[in-house]
Amino acid sequence: MNTLDNLFIIRSPLQLINSLEAIEYFQLKNNILVVIYNNTNNTNSQMDKLIQLYPWKKVIYLNEKQKKSKYFEYIKFVYQLKKHQYNNLFFSNFGSIHKLILANIKRKHTYFIDDGVETITRYHNVFLPNKLNKITFRQLRFLLAGLKISIKDDINLFTYFDLDDFRNSKIIKNDLTHFQKKYLKNSKKDNNIYLLGQPLVSTHLLKEEDYFSYLELIQSTYKEKIVYIPHRTEIISDKLQSYNSDRFEIRNINMPVELYFLEQQIYPKTIISFMTTAFFTLKKFYPKTEFYYVYIPKDKILERQDDVENAYKFIKKLNIQKITIGAEYEKD
Repeated sequence: MNTLDNLFIIRSPLQLINSLEAIEYFQLKNNILVVIYNNTNNTNSQMDKLIQLYPWKKVIYLNEKQKKSKYFEYIKFVYQLKKHQYNNLFFSNFGSIHKLILANIKRKHTYFIDDGVETITRYHNVFLPNKLNKITFRQLRFLLAGLKISIKDDINLFTYFDLDDFRNSKIIKNDLTHFQKKYLKNSKKDNNIYLLGQPLVSTHLLKEEDYFSYLELIQSTYKEKIVYIPHRTEIISDKLQSYNSDRFEIRNINMPVELYFLEQQIYPKTIISFMTTAFFTLKKFYPKTEFYYVYIPKDKILERQDDVENAYKFIKKLNIQKITIGAEYEKD
């Protein structure tokens, strides 16, 4: 009897890392990967490197970099997938192509995998209130092609986060055990301060002057060398580049920071960031590392204040120490 294939749909490096962990956790064979490229070349390059870590049965590429309509391309692609039944389907976004696949592909089990703190937002705003089938006018046109647009299957979560089961869906804990066993054996302590950058300005969460004032305060607080690792989507402005010095190194790593530390056999002494997803993964890999998050007051957050506050709530549950920006620079 033929074993059914498993289908993974990813569009970010972290989604791919969690897909690899799911393969080990569930002991899966016959795995097909669907890679959705986006407009960020650095993200695509990181995914390309990670793809090489596993012998996929097949890798299928979809390119969303062009701005032209994907209507006919999506129809053709979904009908190709519909020819087969799958054992497990893993995904991490609710874009048009994801919803079409979820609504039309036959499979036994469905799993949502983490793409950082966005999981928390999806859990509270989509899964708990059961808003999977919020239909847009643009989705209705796929009915004309004979495709379904309503998702009816239960969706389980394979996640780092301590969330509760809901309705018929299960929360399955992802402890990244496979990556820990494979890479952590020979790691060595590194006394540099690793500051993980975030695209808070380009995503309209924070004013540019506020972001740089936080960087300056962090720099003035620590005597050790600071290694600033930009987020993969972060724009390295001239102002940021001007900070580059012997004591403040801007290090472009071109891979997920989790994988960078593991491959370079670095056991970081101190990691600082704002509300990065990497806190959740790195805390599992490096329990002896000192972690600090920079708390940004709600009145300074320009958009999505509630989502940011929810992210901070989960960061606090990790027992990560808070850095408060104000008249005095405190760690508590």
